[in-house]
Amino acid sequence: MKKQEQLQLEHFRQMEQLELAYYDAEFITPYEESYNWYRYRPDSIVAMEDDGQIVAFMNLLPVKKHIYEQIAAGRFNDSLMTTADIDDPKLPGESAHYYLSCVVVADAYRKSGALPIMLHHYLDVLDEVERSGTRIHSIIIDTLTAAGNRFARRLGMTLLCESDHDSHVYECSYATFKQHVRSHYPLTETRLR
Repeated sequence: MKKQEQLQLEHFRQMEQLELAYYDAEFITPYEESYNWYRYRPDSIVAMEDDGQIVAFMNLLPVKKHIYEQIAAGRFNDSLMTTADIDDPKLPGESAHYYLSCVVVADAYRKSGALPIMLHHYLDVLDEVERSGTRIHSIIIDTLTAAGNRFARRLGMTLLCESDHDSHVYECSYATFKQHVRSHYPLTETRLR
């Protein structure tokens, strides 16, 4: 298993199929639109592959403030999100609002290093954002499953609300996110194999 360095449209087809094993289709962004997100913000999507197949992926997107506020109020289903909702990488701001929109790990890879590798990938990305002078305001997640709720709490997130689409919205500061990733998902030699 390794991190897929360059994602292509076919990888996004595979991600969509992987998502369908865990989520209803109404909550899944069409793979073509997810690919558009990636082309617009290549740092926002990370995927793990094994033997040519995507086995895990994660989306962490800097979203516009009004989108973030809709998510926080439980009124935004990200299956409808487009690149117009994502912050423009060419326009640095004073602060950024991040949305952890999707975390999927195939059952056979749940105890592997996939999740820690992807989370630490984002620590590197977000640290670079902060070094550029942009403060990370907070990180939000909208969970659809009991496993997603446990994951959010393990990241130190606080429940904000139940959404209008029967999910749970959690939020935390970047400092809390970073601390919990490092303590609960360390990169060890065993996990990297």
